[in-house]
Amino acid sequence: MTTRVELIQRLDAAYQDYRSTIDGLNEAQFDNKWLDGQWGAREITAHITGWLGTLAGGLERMGRGEKPAPDGEDWTVPDPYNAKFAEHAKGKKHDQILHELENGIESFKKAAMKVPEDRYGEGKTANRIFDGAGIEHFAEHAAVIRLWRSREGI
Repeated sequence: MTTRVELIQRLDAAYQDYRSTIDGLNEAQFDNKWLDGQWGAREITAHITGWLGTLAGGLERMGRGEKPAPDGEDWTVPDPYNAKFAEHAKGKKHDQILHELENGIESFKKAAMKVPEDRYGEGKTANRIFDGAGIEHFAEHAAVIRLWRSREGI
């Protein structure tokens, strides 16, 4: 069984791994739109931050004994959320986006601490939120950025 503490440790490791893929990028590289000509490290980072915030809200609701998603929201259809999160990044500097990411992961972990330990475990919603918003999400995007950096010699 995976405990909350273990999940937070895995989240922190995935976060550090992701950060290693964007560390050292200058403003122009961070702004380069190389993924489908629309997204780059800026949009990907804002996208991750947006999901961390959205799903932190889900963890907070779970901590109050409520269902994670508010009425009328469907997190299984990610495209509208992804577009909104990427739009949020427009015009923001590299440092602003990184500051928001740091705040996002801290808020996510604080929300996770409000969820009772018995709500964690293999196949449980809290674990799926950790993977979806953080652990697997960071890994997925770190791999894409590494591939881009390798291709560009960065």
